[in-house]
Amino acid sequence: MNIDALKMFVQIVQAGSISKAAQQMGYAQSNISTKIHNLEIELNTQLLYRTARGVTLTDTGNELYRQAIKIIQLNNETVNLLQHPQTVAGSLKIGTLQTAASTFLPKILSDYHQNNPNVELSIETGTTLASAKKVLNYQLDGAIIGGRVNEKDLESIPLMTEKLCLVTAQGSNVDTENDSLLVFPVGCAYRKTLESWLDSQQIMIHHPIEFNYLNAIIASVSAGLGISILPEKVVQPYIDSGAIQKVDLPQRFSTLPISFIYRKDYFAGPAFDKFLDGIKLLNTTI
Repeated sequence: MNIDALKMFVQIVQAGSISKAAQQMGYAQSNISTKIHNLEIELNTQLLYRTARGVTLTDTGNELYRQAIKIIQLNNETVNLLQHPQTVAGSLKIGTLQTAASTFLPKILSDYHQNNPNVELSIETGTTLASAKKVLNYQLDGAIIGGRVNEKDLESIPLMTEKLCLVTAQGSNVDTENDSLLVFPVGCAYRKTLESWLDSQQIMIHHPIEFNYLNAIIASVSAGLGISILPEKVVQPYIDSGAIQKVDLPQRFSTLPISFIYRKDYFAGPAFDKFLDGIKLLNTTI
């Protein structure tokens, strides 16, 4: 099997269609289709179901995808090792919560980059659910998540416990039955905590307004648009400045475990191992 054909195959799976993969890789669609067709002939099996909406994997295609990821990772690590035997090189794609990206993660990334300048770092923010799915699908090497994900294929390293609080506009009274809820998309651990807290009071989820950006939620809370649950460390500067105010939560809803997840079958090269060393140093409560 040709390594380039495997890379094309992986790109198609992750893009969801041959046309999108061709666009992303800068190849003609017909060229990629021919490569995949030849790969199917070589392996004497169908790898993809081609539909008007894109492609889906056959059972053998799914198995090849899992193995292709490992082959490509091993190939890249081998090339880096031979070309730069004394240097940690390669690429690393890490998912993270926006709150982590604005608090403890920058210091870890800074230290990592200073010690491993030849590693190409890519950081992607997203909800716990979205990041976990991408780790499972080999699209991320690992991710920082909130709460727990029960997946047998994932390894989880506890990092810390975040203290959470309810935030509202300065001087306003909290009206959980009528205030709009300012939340991240479905799959966010903070949103899940807010919904669980309201459910414990037998209050129906109402008026949810979704945001993709942490700063937009904080600014909207300050403007009186609604209430939200966020890590206390993240919002403390805004509380101190008088932009918003916090309300303590019942103990069972006031903390959230933060973890780092990665696949158990992940081929861990030096670049990932070095990052893991830094992430394991976190063992505090924020």
